[in-house]
Amino acid sequence: MKLPLESKLALVTGASRGIGAAIAIRLAQEGASVIVHYSASKARAEGVLDQIRKAGGQAEAVGADLYKKDAVKTLVASIDKAFGGKFGGRLDILVNNAGTVDFGPFLETSEETYDRMFYLNVRALMNVTRELGKRMVKSGWGRIINIGAGLGESAPLPGVTLYCVTKFAVQGFTRALSRELGSTGVTVNNVQPGPVDTELNPADGPYAEAMKKITSVGHFGKPDDVAYAVAFLASPESSFINGISLSVDGGWRA
Repeated sequence: MKLPLESKLALVTGASRGIGAAIAIRLAQEGASVIVHYSASKARAEGVLDQIRKAGGQAEAVGADLYKKDAVKTLVASIDKAFGGKFGGRLDILVNNAGTVDFGPFLETSEETYDRMFYLNVRALMNVTRELGKRMVKSGWGRIINIGAGLGESAPLPGVTLYCVTKFAVQGFTRALSRELGSTGVTVNNVQPGPVDTELNPADGPYAEAMKKITSVGHFGKPDDVAYAVAFLASPESSFINGISLSVDGGWRA
């Protein structure tokens, strides 16, 4: 039986842990060859590779610090080497998951925090998409899936202003780019997780109880919950879905 993503090549940024790792593993389970991008921890990325390969999947790790100016060139060059030219410079699925979060009062936000959050959450995402989206347009098929946040549509608690702004930008970018690329066979969608138990936003963190109360299910989600949604949007069956923001949030916005 042929798997849905067999013969497809996927790149997942920020895939060495948490939601990104779960997405990479899920796409591999669906048949895709996966490039596991990491910023700093090669060891963690290799741990993800081990899980994929032990299950019979194909994956390679690529390192690039997206906060650096030349990072996209490094990333693209590494992609071309990852599978030894097997895909002929093609990329079928791009999952823009890499990003950062820093909660706290906006009036106390430092310039360094502002610059880092906007660069990683918005500019780097756009830079990667610009370079690799060209390949999808050329081949006539592609899936660009941005990982936004429930805080990209609402601000239900204090201390999240700067993060909200970056994720609102991701939603706007998704909608606008979907208009530009829709006729080319490339879809652009946004998955917006609510509270998900990760290192960046642990289920026992300082904002956890407030977040749980906002959901209708009363608890945090798991990275796999997000990965299932991404796998569907990456599949051929999602071809008529374009420009949406899919909330995977346990009823955060119900």
